[in-house]
Amino acid sequence: MEATNMDYLHQPPSQQNNGKQDNGNGFDIVTAFSQLETSRKMTLFDQLMVGRANAYRNTLKSIWPESNDHDARKLEIILRARLDRLKKFS
Repeated sequence: MEATNMDYLHQPPSQQNNGKQDNGNGFDIVTAFSQLETSRKMTLFDQLMVGRANAYRNTLKSIWPESNDHDARKLEIILRARLDRLKKFS
């Protein structure tokens, strides 16, 4: 039986799936967010934390036109989970 190479170091980050699911059209919100500039990350995060859900979704759509509501919800869950983890350590 041939061994399967599980090392993703030989692929550029945009081609690594790392077990994440995309939205069905090849777009992965987690990878896209990780490559985003810090100021834009903070804009999205701030909009979520102050309850501006429509602004968050509109900003998400303007940054990534290929994103959908599922992507917006997935990123929101990830950002809120990160905030909860940070609160535990403060």
